[in-house]
Amino acid sequence: MTEHTVTVPETVRWLHEEGLRRLAGIGARQPNPIAAYTVSVDTGAVTAYPDAGAGATTFEVEDLPPPADSARRLVVVGITTATAALVVDLATVFQMAINADHPEQLARAWAMQLMLNPDITVTTNSAATAIGGSDRYRHTFIPGGGATLLNIDDARPPLTTVTLNPVTEGVNHLDVLSDDSAECYLGAQFWQLREVLRIDDNTWSALSATLDPRMAEDTIS
Repeated sequence: MTEHTVTVPETVRWLHEEGLRRLAGIGARQPNPIAAYTVSVDTGAVTAYPDAGAGATTFEVEDLPPPADSARRLVVVGITTATAALVVDLATVFQMAINADHPEQLARAWAMQLMLNPDITVTTNSAATAIGGSDRYRHTFIPGGGATLLNIDDARPPLTTVTLNPVTEGVNHLDVLSDDSAECYLGAQFWQLREVLRIDDNTWSALSATLDPRMAEDTIS
């Protein structure tokens, strides 16, 4: 019998169904805040990277804790060149930038993952990334928001702000190249990505129409 080889889509699907909550369980047990995790597609091993930048810890898949009650603010950013899923904790990295030709496509992918946590609301000053009529992912005016912003709130301060193509570069940023590869910098830590998660315009148009509560009301009426 041929041994099954785990694929990237299967790993990402597991993360969204259960894995992110297991990573949240790891983070809750650590003495210092965790900024990011990598999950090996081949072995399932998880490495947790503290915000301080030193003392990364690896957990074998059989040693992962039970799922936490929610995925907190964890998002799958993409797949590294070492074939591992990179997950960033936006509760620890509460100031983040996305630099890309179409950053709204990545922001949509992040926001939809955050919606897995029912405690999270996302507000943005970009109509291109919001879901019309949604109370949890809405377009609004953000005072002082000259740039395109996403504010992420789960009632656990501080608020997370993701800035798209900011004028001033901070220490935490994802830089996406034209071939869809990317470089992720969290302070002094760095990951090379071969691909990133995104939701393109056509997919978003169909998805947002499905999720817009006003569309459901029109269908019922």
